[in-house]
Amino acid sequence: MSKTKQKKEKLSLRRTCSNNVFMLKLLHKASPGRIAIEIAVFAAESIVEFFSWQYLLRYVVNGIEEGKDIAALMPMVIGMCLLNIALIAVKCIWYEIYSGIFYQNAARFFQKLVYRKAAKVELACYENPDFYDKYVKALNETTSRADKVANSVSMVVYQGISLAANAALLLTIDPILLLFLIFPLFAIFFVKQSKQTDFDKYTESVVANRKCEYTRRTFYLSEYAKEMRLTGIHSVMFRRFGEAIEEAKKIIRKYGFRSAAWNYLIEIFISVFATLGATGYAVYQTLATGNMLYGDCLVVISAISILSWSIFSSADSFIAFEEHALYIENLRHFLDYEPKIKTAENHIPLKKGALELCDVSFRYDGTEKDVLKHINIKCGENEKIALVGHNGAGKSTLVKLMLRLYDATSGKITLAGEDIRRYSVEEYRESFSAVFQDFHVFSLSVSENVLLRPTQNGDEEKVRYALEKSGASERVSEMPHGTDTILTREFDKNGEVLSGGETQKLAIAHAFTKENMFVILDEPTSALDPIAEHEMYQNMMEACKNCGMIFISHRLSSAVMADRIYLLENGEVAECGTHEELMALNGKYADMFRKQAENYVETEAE
Repeated sequence: MSKTKQKKEKLSLRRTCSNNVFMLKLLHKASPGRIAIEIAVFAAESIVEFFSWQYLLRYVVNGIEEGKDIAALMPMVIGMCLLNIALIAVKCIWYEIYSGIFYQNAARFFQKLVYRKAAKVELACYENPDFYDKYVKALNETTSRADKVANSVSMVVYQGISLAANAALLLTIDPILLLFLIFPLFAIFFVKQSKQTDFDKYTESVVANRKCEYTRRTFYLSEYAKEMRLTGIHSVMFRRFGEAIEEAKKIIRKYGFRSAAWNYLIEIFISVFATLGATGYAVYQTLATGNMLYGDCLVVISAISILSWSIFSSADSFIAFEEHALYIENLRHFLDYEPKIKTAENHIPLKKGALELCDVSFRYDGTEKDVLKHINIKCGENEKIALVGHNGAGKSTLVKLMLRLYDATSGKITLAGEDIRRYSVEEYRESFSAVFQDFHVFSLSVSENVLLRPTQNGDEEKVRYALEKSGASERVSEMPHGTDTILTREFDKNGEVLSGGETQKLAIAHAFTKENMFVILDEPTSALDPIAEHEMYQNMMEACKNCGMIFISHRLSSAVMADRIYLLENGEVAECGTHEELMALNGKYADMFRKQAENYVETEAE
């Protein structure tokens, strides 16, 4: 979305109301009772404040001026003191305990809501800048925006009570005073313009803020630590950070004077025309004409200021609902998004079958060139196939299609003779175990990293077996708490940090934790030495004797174990056959295999 389009974005009154009601309904689900309690607290605060300051001030000063005995005035003063003591206790308990608990409940609810949706959208969405920006906005704003919507509702009640009480008081003193309230009404227009300016500034700042946050991550995440210390990339990141700061400053300059102008007009109309104007009138009526008691004069000075800012705040609260609606629109856009990868109701067949790609072609959104062209590949239910080829040949993209992280542009993929689009996406993906080269270790226990799900009773043996088969058991046995040891030191200073090879062994262990229809290994052994890799593949072949296995490997010595090898080149299947058949063909595979073998022999000789 262009900046111009963002700047002109405006929602209808109906959509504004709909968005705010939508958020309030979600907040009620997240924290039942929170809105009602907060409204009650704000209403009580507004009522007590009016009687404690406006009414009590007028009552006491006018009483003294009229000659009332101090004993007659004290019960009211003491009563107001006791009422304030009770209110302060309620507010402290609400703000310091229950408000925080309600907020955390809402945070858990909204984050789960967004995360679950994020897990369902296709991988291509993360490659779409517009969609990703909306996702980031939804994620960053959701909980705080829900809190702001609830606060706005409570403030409307608070200001409404304050307005009604103080206006009624002024009306009883001198109806002319209400004319001074016209000026805060004029300020409402300026408030609206100021809010729109703030939203425009925020919208344009999202990308710059993301760049700053990205730079910050590269300096504290361990995955970037070596490059930051051994290369000059930190200078590049500093430069990019500086550019993002300059971009943010440019946006501030662009909107700063406009914001200052609107806020200046707001202050003039409220502080000068309304408050000081009414104060001058009240002083004149008290000292010059004698038509107003001293207590009334003091109350007017206080009440007109409260009324002016109450009108301003009320208008600000109503205008805030428009602002809330714009942010909530991002959340609703994200939640309403219909994933292109549709799920179906059909269950995965109990009887295993072949996974087959039939004339499959694929291109990424926004590109005109197919990265995969007319692919025909078959993996039988217990067959082991290898995908080989140079970088960029399309092997990893092919695996993503098999896992249905993307859908083919043309052609179809079948499982047991049925188009995979007719199966439940969740069940289909659950029938695979996939291990990728860029596996990430979570700051969780070893068991949770191996299982990639919450642990259950009886999982200990599964984890032990998986670690043994992947070659990671020896390293884990050295850890102080075994499989309960926390990995990484992000949250535990005593957490274990794994090497690249150890990390890959841990990732591979997941494939041994459950029964699979197919196991997919996308270059999972790049950090292992040839001997460890050979042992791992032998273990995998044994573990997968009752399921299919598809693996990508740049070391063709591993491909020898496969029942069939597919050589990919420029997104097409260039050669297909067993190792012996391809060597006899004396084509591209044979050439690659011999060159690798020669390099390995030379390395061993050195």
